[in-house]
Amino acid sequence: MGKIKDQAMDYFTRIPDGHKNAIQRPWNRVVDRCLRKMIEKANNNGDCIINVGNGIYRPIPGDPVDEKELNEYLAKELHRARAIQLKRLCMKKTFEGWRDSAAYANHFRQARQSERLHSSLSVKPASWCESEGKERKQGIG
Repeated sequence: MGKIKDQAMDYFTRIPDGHKNAIQRPWNRVVDRCLRKMIEKANNNGDCIINVGNGIYRPIPGDPVDEKELNEYLAKELHRARAIQLKRLCMKKTFEGWRDSAAYANHFRQARQSERLHSSLSVKPASWCESEGKERKQGIG
């Protein structure tokens, strides 16, 4: 794993300023993933590294292409963040609905069981009493 991280660090240290000097992503997927994690960490700690498909670089303030691509990158990030928020909200509402449905279904199931229990208790004793009464009248019991 050290070799992968070293290769990713080699790419990271070569990230240039400006779109004209952009470097391409590594061909090795594992190195690329490691490099993207490094870039994310750097961007969360005061750096500004972007890739909008034409290579990885640090945009230069005042360069119209760099500023346009930075704005494009930031718009994509905002869209991703909003999509994640929407997905989370939908998943939460769905789960709460399932939980409410499960609670209702459980309540309904218990109510039916209780109803069956009460109806079976009221039928059995009544028929038992009736049959016992008939037996007494007939002198069987």
